[in-house]
Amino acid sequence: MATSVAIADDHPIVLKGLSALIDADPDFQVVAISADGAHAFEAIGTFAPDIVILDLNMPGQSGLAVLREMQQQGLRTRAVVLAATASDAEIYDLLAAGAAGLVFKDTAAESLLDCLRAVAAGGLWLPTERTELAASHEAARRDKWRELSPQLTCREVEIVRLVLTGAPNKTLAFRLHVSAGTAKVHLHNIFRKLDVGSRSELVELARGQADEAGGAVRH
Repeated sequence: MATSVAIADDHPIVLKGLSALIDADPDFQVVAISADGAHAFEAIGTFAPDIVILDLNMPGQSGLAVLREMQQQGLRTRAVVLAATASDAEIYDLLAAGAAGLVFKDTAAESLLDCLRAVAAGGLWLPTERTELAASHEAARRDKWRELSPQLTCREVEIVRLVLTGAPNKTLAFRLHVSAGTAKVHLHNIFRKLDVGSRSELVELARGQADEAGGAVRH
């Protein structure tokens, strides 16, 4: 019996090409195609495919968001994520959300079919040369933030969030109703507490995590 597959990609040409490629293989049957994450999740609920292929970056609801929702719902459909590129944070989150496969778009079409066969057989298809280092680096970054960020005051967390938006010191001072010199002092204290030496290092450490820091900081 053919393995049922649903596909979600917001590029019509890619979506059509993937569908034709997979349907041409007798081992697989495409049961649904979607152009965005919301419709992809609906299709999973309707057709309960064995495998869903999710483009990582889709409008509205990303492939990662769909994957997380699948995990929360305890769905049995296994997910293969298709990505042009993926940051360390995205790779870490994909693995944490239970992705069974990760295929980069610069690989040959045969790699996707090999991935689908491995996942259909209950295995994983994760390019270790790209995922292991990325996951390790991201885990270390998040561990450092979790270890050091509780030292920050609420005001300092507010400053970190502003820095993440690209706000210069003058904007920090204006938003905080303090002088530029006081804003610099706050930044210096943040750098010291988080063991970073520059704004760029602060952004690298805090991106994606500062919004969750409010409950753990000092007042």
